[in-house]
Amino acid sequence: GMVTDSGRFRFRDVSGDTMRYAGMLLDEGVDTDTLYANLYIKDFEELKFQSYVYKKMKITKNGVAYIYVDKAMQKKFGLSSEQASACVSHLESIRGSLIWAAFIENAKSKTIRVRLRSRFVTVSEIAERYRGGGHACAAGATLHAKKEMGALLAECDERLKEYKENNEGWI
Repeated sequence: GMVTDSGRFRFRDVSGDTMRYAGMLLDEGVDTDTLYANLYIKDFEELKFQSYVYKKMKITKNGVAYIYVDKAMQKKFGLSSEQASACVSHLESIRGSLIWAAFIENAKSKTIRVRLRSRFVTVSEIAERYRGGGHACAAGATLHAKKEMGALLAECDERLKEYKENNEGWI
């Protein structure tokens, strides 16, 4: 949890205490090689899906990167809901894209699960307007119709535009 919830110790909420606790674990002999291998080694099918995400992802005018993962795509790659949702992290390394979203079609209902992530920009308020919530830069929501995707993306795009106009030093 310390590694994943801190984004490998890179999120702004990482404190000196977090680093001191990690240091204590190292002093006690935690096996970091095995820990990281278990966290980050992927099955071949997951990597093929990641490649597919890169091929199918889109980006809005102001830089919101997004992907829609329908039931057929989930079936094609044998993905659980959690594996499909994790694809949001594949979008985080695009220069100029400070908000990214994954829309995951729910296999058991007619809803769409939304995973919102960002760098610097608060997205939790947007998620709250779509039956969700979360942390400032990591939130989720639930859509009841595919047409809501456009509205949510438009809000994210506008938020990103405002952020870029009023801030310097973003990547």
